[in-house]
Amino acid sequence: MNLTVRPLDLASDADIAQVNALDEACDRALFGGEERFTVAQSRARLQPSPYWERGHWAAVLESLEGGESIVGYAAITVPLAENLDQVFVDLSVHPAHRGGGIGTALVREALVPAIRETGRPVVAAWGSIPADGDPDDPQLPANRLASTFGLARKNVAVCRVLDLPLRPELLDELAAQAAEKIGEYRVLAFEDEIPEEHLAAYGVLLHQLDLDDPDEDLEYEAADYTPERIRIAEQRRRDAGTREIIAVAVAPDGSFAGNSVVDFHAGEGTTLGWQENTLVMPEHRGHRLGLALKVATHRRLAAEAPHLDRIATWNSHVNPWMIAINEQLGYRISHREVAFQGRPAL
Repeated sequence: MNLTVRPLDLASDADIAQVNALDEACDRALFGGEERFTVAQSRARLQPSPYWERGHWAAVLESLEGGESIVGYAAITVPLAENLDQVFVDLSVHPAHRGGGIGTALVREALVPAIRETGRPVVAAWGSIPADGDPDDPQLPANRLASTFGLARKNVAVCRVLDLPLRPELLDELAAQAAEKIGEYRVLAFEDEIPEEHLAAYGVLLHQLDLDDPDEDLEYEAADYTPERIRIAEQRRRDAGTREIIAVAVAPDGSFAGNSVVDFHAGEGTTLGWQENTLVMPEHRGHRLGLALKVATHRRLAAEAPHLDRIATWNSHVNPWMIAINEQLGYRISHREVAFQGRPAL
């Protein structure tokens, strides 16, 4: 078989269907679950936005009979509104074809030339390692590929997964714990989009999340989440068939004090969802709002996403407060994710 690296053809249903199959195989291997996007939904997910440009490449194995199989995928994201000196890199190889140089080929033949063409000096990438792996072990595949770029480790996050459904009794117990401290705060829940009257306040929460995210030494400029930007993100999720459960903590004075978000694909065959950001504003901490928010989103999951078997989340190892809440809910360690960044000489 011959390996070829070429641009991914976003107009080709066959190309996108094979990338879908690749993503599903990678998710099953890493998380024990998967998302099942249609070709049209994934084509929408791969499009650029007013806030970033993207490039996509495929590693293709050609059989002796003339057939083609996409066994690797690489992408760059070029931010257009913030982090204007950076390029973000994504790379995946089918679990059945790892260890054969496919990732290295994608780096050398696609990513390095594309990054060089942007003229941006800073490159950031993320890679998964075993839960008990040494994040500085040069033999781990993620570290080997990062060294190909000349990138260094900047942060280590722990991925945890939670089997669903949760026992209602557990959620009742945790809600009671939160109620002991919550006082006059209250929790509101939204589905899929933020009401118009709350857009500006919600954008402040998202900006603070970027500021507070415990990324250790990772260089990252917080985004400005305008109402327009939030609405564009909501439309992109709809186009991709993705739904969102949002819980917001409201302070006694009516201001937003925190939020928590769960995303999931609504299509048949999807079994895996994502616990995304949870934030409590600095001046409102100490009232168990993080626990109350997560109880609210996880309680709604049973009704809104009964097809999910598992949900995954990430926490930096320097964020013991959120780790403790996740462990109360029953999240268990799956693997770790290393954030790499550097100014490679390309």
